[in-house]
Amino acid sequence: MVTFVSKVFVSNGNNSALATAPASIKKGQFIVYDVDAAKYTIDADTKRFKIGMGSGKSVKDHKGVSHPEIKWSNIIQADDIRSINVLAYKADTEEAVKIDFTKINAAVLKLLAVGGKRIIVRLTFKDLPTRFRKWTESYEYVTLPGDTAATISKNIADLINKQWKRARVVATDAAGVITLTAMPYDDDDSVDTLNVANKVRFNANVYYTDPAAEGWESLNKHYPTGVTIEKTPGTQYAASAKLVRDREAWSMGYDGILNRGEGTWPIIKPAMETKLDGQYNAINIEFENAYRAADDIVRKTKQNVEIYTTGATSIITDLIAKIGTPEAASVTPHNNGE
Repeated sequence: MVTFVSKVFVSNGNNSALATAPASIKKGQFIVYDVDAAKYTIDADTKRFKIGMGSGKSVKDHKGVSHPEIKWSNIIQADDIRSINVLAYKADTEEAVKIDFTKINAAVLKLLAVGGKRIIVRLTFKDLPTRFRKWTESYEYVTLPGDTAATISKNIADLINKQWKRARVVATDAAGVITLTAMPYDDDDSVDTLNVANKVRFNANVYYTDPAAEGWESLNKHYPTGVTIEKTPGTQYAASAKLVRDREAWSMGYDGILNRGEGTWPIIKPAMETKLDGQYNAINIEFENAYRAADDIVRKTKQNVEIYTTGATSIITDLIAKIGTPEAASVTPHNNGE
């Protein structure tokens, strides 16, 4: 596995234009610095540069003079940029499964309408693996005399929603069609959580049994012919707020912040910048800075700068493109968030 040395910036404001000097930088505002030319811009002659962001705090120099604090990336060598990828914000969607009883086989429906037949909706959750199998939840409905496709679907939906203590999906019914929609995780609704972002992912299956049947037949599981199951996979935008939070927290280790609260005290770390309601665009700059190792061989360290901003990403990508190297000038957009 290739591990990148990462620097993560999260900006929630003041990101519509780059700062032109450190003295005027605001919280969340970006700035670039040409290391060799000692200027706060980059151009076709730039060989090495850094990207910074104002923290909104002040620091004092050796003379006691206060200056705006700037968080800087590692030095980026223009010739060693390997890729620049851009993501445009896209809202997440939850997984959904439709169970359609409207075309159930007439003979099967007639049997179920007798009453006393067990219909089981079994959900298999792929985001909760156990040692030997996936986590499952089963919901059992016993049919009533005279049941129709519409009453069966409504009663099953009501049954699922009543089981709120173990609920991981929400059921809705519309004239014989049950729609099961995954619920969002709620154990990570904090920027300082130790839990990582995740999505409920599941499949559904339906079968019925006839307890009144003779012998072993009463235990046999039958698929209700004509019932259809259709799944719509959920999507998770690669720069959704909770994933940005995870990346920001994880990258603090490269700044020496190793205690994130795993049972030890005191917890001393910077405040998180990510807002859980933030709609972030993203830039990922991958580069490989060369260095001479102890064995006198030139090696390269894989690094990246991740920028998550509520503003336009073009203020940075357009500027980097001026460097002129093919890799710096080539920006790959991923507007679908995949």
